[in-house]
Amino acid sequence: MTYFFAMKKILLVATIALMMVGCGPKYVVKGHIEGLTGEVSLMANKSNECFGKVTTEDGSFVIEVDVDAPLFANLVVGDKKKTLFVEEGEVWVEGSMKEWGSVSVSGTPSNDNMAAYRSEERKLMEAYVAATTDEQRAEAEANYDNHTLESYKQNADNLFGLYLLATQVYYTMTPDEILEAVRALPAALCESHTATTLRTHAEGMKRVDVGQPYIDLELPDKDGNMIKLSDVLAKNRYVLLDFWASWCGPCMREVPYLVADYAAYHDKGFEIYGVSLDKAKEPWVKTMEAKALVWPNVSELQYWNDASAKEYAVRSIPSNFLIASDGTIVARNLRGEELGKKLAELLAQ
Repeated sequence: MTYFFAMKKILLVATIALMMVGCGPKYVVKGHIEGLTGEVSLMANKSNECFGKVTTEDGSFVIEVDVDAPLFANLVVGDKKKTLFVEEGEVWVEGSMKEWGSVSVSGTPSNDNMAAYRSEERKLMEAYVAATTDEQRAEAEANYDNHTLESYKQNADNLFGLYLLATQVYYTMTPDEILEAVRALPAALCESHTATTLRTHAEGMKRVDVGQPYIDLELPDKDGNMIKLSDVLAKNRYVLLDFWASWCGPCMREVPYLVADYAAYHDKGFEIYGVSLDKAKEPWVKTMEAKALVWPNVSELQYWNDASAKEYAVRSIPSNFLIASDGTIVARNLRGEELGKKLAELLAQ
């Protein structure tokens, strides 16, 4: 499974759900979930902000959302969440606590479009799992990608389109393409928290784009020794700043390429400065030892709160930046054989 395909599946679970800014009527979310008793809340998943809360004894609920504009949020029941779009019209949630994954959301354009998208997505994922050859898997992946991109294009002016842009599509875009997509949104969505976050991220990406100067880092290795990126760069012709983590499957699939390229080009002036987004020391160190990651590796063990990842506008991993000795970023996100080809080109000079 490629990086893009894997990250899409992960990000479908970990969605951005933030309140929009604008003006509009009250919105209503109704539903019946069999087996549900107790508290039902509608909340943003990036903060503790609660848009509405009710208690039910028979599984039925009505939540009036008193906000100024449409929003996308999570319906929260205990430790279970369901992403939905709150917009003009009646949003209806239905299902069973025993089969939470099958709980449906319908009743408004964005929710109906999401449901149709998910239905087709399941078929495409089943095709990928059923594939028995590399060609079949590649075709299934391409169909998945096309489905997502076409769904985004068809919904670029509504909440569902903004959701797809923020959770999946922007990973395939350049900073300028992201900024253009945000500018093309309707006024109410263009100034939303989500659009603002995308705009800020794109501007951050531009600061570390190809041709821009690198940002120096100083982080501890497994023994607590502080290692500066600038010191590593001063001793080599090219340094790959590589953001990764032991828990990241796509990162682990990149390791064989990194190990091979390191063996082939280290003596010619190539080095790697690995920054792990691990949360705990033990899996980080075990992975370095098991995979023979012998180059400088550092981490603050802060997961996505890592300050260096924010400096480089990293929102997904693996993510890398190839830096020349003069401090210029010459390439980014080189995957698989791309890194070796680039190094062969650069170090042959």
